[in-house]
Amino acid sequence: MIPLSAWNFWGLQVSGRDLAGAEKQVDPLREEGAMASALEGIRILDLSQFLSGPRCTQILADMGAEVIKLEPPGHGETLRLMLSPIAGMDRILSNWHRNKKGITLDIKHPKGQELYWRLAGHVDVVVENLTPGLMERLGLGWEEHLRRYPKIIYCSIKGFGQSGPYIDRLAFDLIAQASGGIMYAQKTPHMTPGVFFGDFVSGAYGAMGILQALIARSRTGEGQLVDISMQDVMYFHNFRAFDWRSTQEIRQSVRDILGESLDEVLTSQEKPFPCWYSYGVKDGYVACVILTDRQWDAFVVEVLGRPDLSTRNPRYSNFIFRLKAREDYLETFLEWFSGRKAKEVEDTLTRHRIPCSIVKDLEQVNQDPQLQARQMCEILEHPRYGEVPVVGIPIKLSKTPGALKSPAPDLGEHNQEIYGGLLGLVEQDLEDLRREKVI
Repeated sequence: MIPLSAWNFWGLQVSGRDLAGAEKQVDPLREEGAMASALEGIRILDLSQFLSGPRCTQILADMGAEVIKLEPPGHGETLRLMLSPIAGMDRILSNWHRNKKGITLDIKHPKGQELYWRLAGHVDVVVENLTPGLMERLGLGWEEHLRRYPKIIYCSIKGFGQSGPYIDRLAFDLIAQASGGIMYAQKTPHMTPGVFFGDFVSGAYGAMGILQALIARSRTGEGQLVDISMQDVMYFHNFRAFDWRSTQEIRQSVRDILGESLDEVLTSQEKPFPCWYSYGVKDGYVACVILTDRQWDAFVVEVLGRPDLSTRNPRYSNFIFRLKAREDYLETFLEWFSGRKAKEVEDTLTRHRIPCSIVKDLEQVNQDPQLQARQMCEILEHPRYGEVPVVGIPIKLSKTPGALKSPAPDLGEHNQEIYGGLLGLVEQDLEDLRREKVI
């Protein structure tokens, strides 16, 4: 266990100081007497754009970290610029930029770099996902951060990380999913993925890496680089790929037992595995899992009324036998599902404690009562747009829960607060910097 005194170092106590020696402040939005947020006292400078880095810092901001989102002056980060032709489209930014403070700074300008290093002295963490090599070319890379502030944590999220033959290659979510084998594993090599797993999951791993580095710093007093490769993260989740590699020596034995490879069992469209399948029903699809003996008997005996298929029959007495004999009952299963509506199927299977769910479309999932009960469909009040629906916080802490406090900041909304309150600049300083297009 880490002694409580150690947490002082990275600011979990109100009396902590930042890397520049300035006193850290209590969260001004926390009500008097309320328990501190899990990450209160941690300050993060976020240079990232698009989705991966912003998801990383969103997770930390939701749990109380002070995140300062830095964008170029004028048009802001690239995604903000891309959304600007559609009036009001920027409201979606509150799904991953809520709870952050927004500043503008030209980090290519000499005065901008001077301000950058002053800001870096007041933060615990820097997060960036910019073009490979850009930060180094600007003199703002990890090595320079380490030289100036040995206690700082620097999180870099790139398509291919900070090492390897692909280090200089550009990447977005689509490239991460392709290069990590996910599109092939999902049997959609010809289709653009419908969910940005490459970005969002890599961002979550960035947040985990930062928290691990903060804990390590509390023991050693030293900062470190958190190096996230989106391809690494996708491969880490590619069950088909690492199963194929790990079982290479016994692949023939598996085929002898199952009659086919495990990969074929999981992915065959011609001969699907009925116990792990998404069935077509009259008004959509229902996914269900019937793996255990109890689930099997509940379905074939109680739902289908087919005791001849129960585990008492040696042909279906265990999972492997049922898998090999699936052609016996596949058509029976397909017929039962196709003759019913989704709600009836879901209710019936749930009553018999068989795992299942309607495959929900966008409207259905946004109206899902379970998600609403878990505060996953939330509302943030925006100064221009009024009530903006946003996704909630999936991590539920019983003592120090996260909170949605503010929508995504407007471009440079907190320049006065950060440059004035943190760096001590006065209005004339800010006006001069605006005129020179530094901020």
